[in-house]
Amino acid sequence: MATEGTRRSKRGLASASEETRTRVARGGGVAPHNIRGLAAANTETRLRVARAGGEARSHERDSLRDAGRKGGQSVKTEYGIEFYKTIGEKGGKSVKQKYGVGFYREIGGKGGGVVNDKYGPRFYSEIGRRGGETARNERGTPRYKRKNSS
Repeated sequence: MATEGTRRSKRGLASASEETRTRVARGGGVAPHNIRGLAAANTETRLRVARAGGEARSHERDSLRDAGRKGGQSVKTEYGIEFYKTIGEKGGKSVKQKYGVGFYREIGGKGGGVVNDKYGPRFYSEIGRRGGETARNERGTPRYKRKNSS
């Protein structure tokens, strides 16, 4: 026990530098040996465990699809359809800024190739014709007159 006039030497964290005490304080006061489970594992181990969990769940495609649909309906009910339009626009702008306009041409070409392989070139003629008819019916301008089929 210290008596008046005598000083005790600093022990433990009190003897550490100000920088060390601040760093430890920011850590929330949790001792490393008290951390359990994945929190104690390194990044590589956490990634491996997460990947394995994802693979295990991927075999339940129907339940994942149902869960996604249910979540989407909940969001739609709470925030409305405008929410999806807003986040879609933000996402599109972000992708355009990050990858440029050429990225959309590239993925559009890939998607178009898949559709062409699946449905054939007549599919494009059919959807083009339907789109033209819709435009003509809605706008009624001479530009959308039907060509003579002679």
